[in-house]
Amino acid sequence: MSVYRHKNSPYWQFDFQIDGYRFSGSTQLTGSKRDAQAFEDGQKADARELVANITAAGSAPLNLKRACDRWWSEHGRHLNDPDLEARLDWITNQIGPQTPLHAITDDMVATMVEARRLDVRRSGRDSGGKQLYRPITARTVNKTTLSLLRRVMHRARDNWNATILREPKWKKHWLKETKRPIREITLGEEAILDSAEDADFAALRRFGIITGLRRRNLLLTWPQVDFEAAEVRVITKGGVPRVVPLSKEAYAILWARRGHHETNVFTFVAQRTRPCPKTGKKFIRGQRYPITYYGLGSNKRKWAKAGVDARIHDMRHTTGSRTLRKTGNLKVTQELLGHSDIAITAKFYANVMIEDVRAAMEMTSAAQTSDSAVKKTTKILE
Repeated sequence: MSVYRHKNSPYWQFDFQIDGYRFSGSTQLTGSKRDAQAFEDGQKADARELVANITAAGSAPLNLKRACDRWWSEHGRHLNDPDLEARLDWITNQIGPQTPLHAITDDMVATMVEARRLDVRRSGRDSGGKQLYRPITARTVNKTTLSLLRRVMHRARDNWNATILREPKWKKHWLKETKRPIREITLGEEAILDSAEDADFAALRRFGIITGLRRRNLLLTWPQVDFEAAEVRVITKGGVPRVVPLSKEAYAILWARRGHHETNVFTFVAQRTRPCPKTGKKFIRGQRYPITYYGLGSNKRKWAKAGVDARIHDMRHTTGSRTLRKTGNLKVTQELLGHSDIAITAKFYANVMIEDVRAAMEMTSAAQTSDSAVKKTTKILE
């Protein structure tokens, strides 16, 4: 029999397989092993009936490799995430490509998460030029393992009629994320970056701070730009089309890029002849090439060297903070950033609103003090 006791539970546990489908859990019994075995026999009878119904319906087991490939083909390749396919391959290799979806256990998920937590990412260089690394964040671990695997399994269950008898308990594996406070790039830091960056990347950064566009949407092509209407058209997060108006400065930045490249708006001049480490494409010194998603990330190393500790997404945070502070209008800030719900804007930029409340309190306090002084003076004169 397959009943057993676990050191962390007072109850008998059961664990068995029927035609490749695994069934396990607690009997909720603390008595004799015979009672636990009888409970398991009842579970087996129910399991055999369930598997027979699945087989009759023609719902064959689906392995992880096939599920990930199909998810990528139908859904993933249409998303704005250049690393998504590599992440799927990593999950597949970690758990096992032939592992049936219904056989993925909490132990497999826990092992996958722990393996991902050991990964590191580059974090600049020290004074001697040695490459430095830091652990990846809990948010990155959750996004690239648990969240992605869950999306694949849910699509298999809901769209492809795959049978998953027991889904992993996702919440138990979810790592606690430390939220980074909203970071605003100051005007002084912008001046530092102007002297540290190449002019082409500085123009892109300035355009990003003006418009508040996300990293992917900043990589515009000329068909997206309408000079006559003074606007650009982008497809934002979630596949939502947006029309973004251009200020005079944003318009001038784009106007100055005309003639640099036939398709891409923001480009750079190669400083030396070399192959691209990501794609292998050869760059020739003096020629112009489109600024890519990864190229924008590589350029941020100059920020760190210049002493500016900020992320690319902080350009967008800077847009939101400055707009809300200047206008005091949360709705306008929401529209500029393209948030689907004003509650999202309020959540992210509450710190700016707090400063407005503080200023209002100071004004109220000053007014109250003034009123009190007037009343006191009036009383003395009487």
